[in-house]
Amino acid sequence: MDTSLDHVVTDCRAATARPDAQAEVVAILKKAARDPAVADAISGRTEFKRLEDLAIHRSEELTVLAGSLPPGFSAGPHNHNIWSVVAVCGGQEDNQFFERDATGLRQVGEASVVAPGALPNDPEVIHAISNPLDEPLLVLHAYGGDLFATPRSSWDPASFEEIAFDWNKVNVTDEG
Repeated sequence: MDTSLDHVVTDCRAATARPDAQAEVVAILKKAARDPAVADAISGRTEFKRLEDLAIHRSEELTVLAGSLPPGFSAGPHNHNIWSVVAVCGGQEDNQFFERDATGLRQVGEASVVAPGALPNDPEVIHAISNPLDEPLLVLHAYGGDLFATPRSSWDPASFEEIAFDWNKVNVTDEG
């Protein structure tokens, strides 16, 4: 792994031991999003078939993902069931936020994270993400636990039916 990403992981790991770990990680990722060396390291991380391929750190306390997501990338409504911090080192990540209701989900808001920027999410957040630009989206995401061992849900974007999270249903290119 690139030294600049090693530093981010080391700092985030130390932050998980502090009382307000998520706020600490927000500050770390905001700083990282402004670092050209971090963006350069992430820009080379274009090969992924599984979500786990984006992981640069995984433990019971923290998962960190880094990757260059292509134009048209999208992930429909999903949750994490642990806190998260979205950092954008290049490009723009659009987020749509949802709440459960009697029919499944209803949209309650949206936010764009533009480089260099970061957005914290509570454990209860349900959101969909996309790369709306014609350039790669360089992301650095941190999660307050083991993202891959935490039971998660996703929702069919058309029917909003809740199902177990399935990476194979994530749209990784604009061709679907």
